[in-house]
Amino acid sequence: MTVTIRPRREEDIPALAAVLVRVHELDGYPVEGVADPNGWLRHNQELQSWTAVEGDQPIGQITLTRARPDDTAAQAWHTHTGGEVGRLVIPARLFVDPDHRGSGAGRSLMKAAVDFAHAEGNPVAFDVMLKDHAAIRLYERLGAERIQVLEHRYGSSLTEPAAVYVLEERLNS
Repeated sequence: MTVTIRPRREEDIPALAAVLVRVHELDGYPVEGVADPNGWLRHNQELQSWTAVEGDQPIGQITLTRARPDDTAAQAWHTHTGGEVGRLVIPARLFVDPDHRGSGAGRSLMKAAVDFAHAEGNPVAFDVMLKDHAAIRLYERLGAERIQVLEHRYGSSLTEPAAVYVLEERLNS
């Protein structure tokens, strides 16, 4: 079956939340856990979200967010480029159902977010945990450039090694 990408709909949230729980069980993503998967999918800095669907079944998603000055990826990007953090956007909450990996859904979701950002004239940067080898391979195949390694902070005092990447070009089909 063919995977299609469309803007995320409210009715996608329950199915995506179930996928997220399975992803966390398999990969430990997100590192913060999934105590409230429905809430986690609703990012407070969301600009746009997309859903990957196979048939009519949601199998993955991505959210494009506005960077905040206290975001470590935004700080690394600013140090690297000197750019204005208020223009920066960050793809986040990218995941694909483990049963659908290799379908091209992750690449297509990233393409939707990056193309949207660049069409609006916004630069793109994001962080990824170093433990997430498959995600790093995807990002590097897409042409993302690693600009810094840092500690991703979550919870009250937990950290996870992460890398910050930038994607400066629109992605080819």
